[in-house]
Amino acid sequence: MEQNIRKRVPEVLDLILTPFLTLLIMITLALFVIGPVFHIAEEYILDATVFLLSLPFGLSGLIIGTINQVIVVTGVHHIFNMLEIQLLEQFKNNPYNAIITCSIAAQGGAALAVGLKTKAAKLKALSLSSSLSAFLGITEPAIFGVNLRYGKPFLMGLIGGGVGGFLASILGLKATGMAITVIPGTLLYLNGQIIPYIFINLVAIGTAFLLTWLFGFSDKMLADNKR
Repeated sequence: MEQNIRKRVPEVLDLILTPFLTLLIMITLALFVIGPVFHIAEEYILDATVFLLSLPFGLSGLIIGTINQVIVVTGVHHIFNMLEIQLLEQFKNNPYNAIITCSIAAQGGAALAVGLKTKAAKLKALSLSSSLSAFLGITEPAIFGVNLRYGKPFLMGLIGGGVGGFLASILGLKATGMAITVIPGTLLYLNGQIIPYIFINLVAIGTAFLLTWLFGFSDKMLADNKR
């Protein structure tokens, strides 16, 4: 929008009119078009997740654990804070946390595999630091800096998240709170669930790491990515 407006505004008025018109148009669109559309999408995603959590035989963990980080890419994943609050209010526990913890840990595992396998110094530093960030509960550096950039590591992370989420559902893990995951998330499972919690995280990380190491990344992708 800014570029299009700048082409049409006289240079002498550019400093004043371009930012003003850009903000005016985009704020209007955000309030009356973009916002309502995404709000409707968020409601559908929330309703679908509530339905998925009711599925038996570990299917809820398998599905949510697989697709969670895809939703993170869209940026609408913060709506699930509402879901977690509802779960804690109604049931005094939060099974959703255990599932998404695995999806987060798995992306860290995939980034870790890239970091240990690559010979490129910059990518190694980025991958290792972003994997640590994921293990602390923040996957955006791993997703956008490494995994999604090369494609296959992101997919392997999704598989790892699905496997870990499946185990979380089968084992019936339920957090006592919300907002923290993976390593900090251990604080939510000190009521006798800490061992299975560590186990599902290690499985998610190990699955994503192994698949990425074997099938998801090679330094040949660096050359292909530069084309």
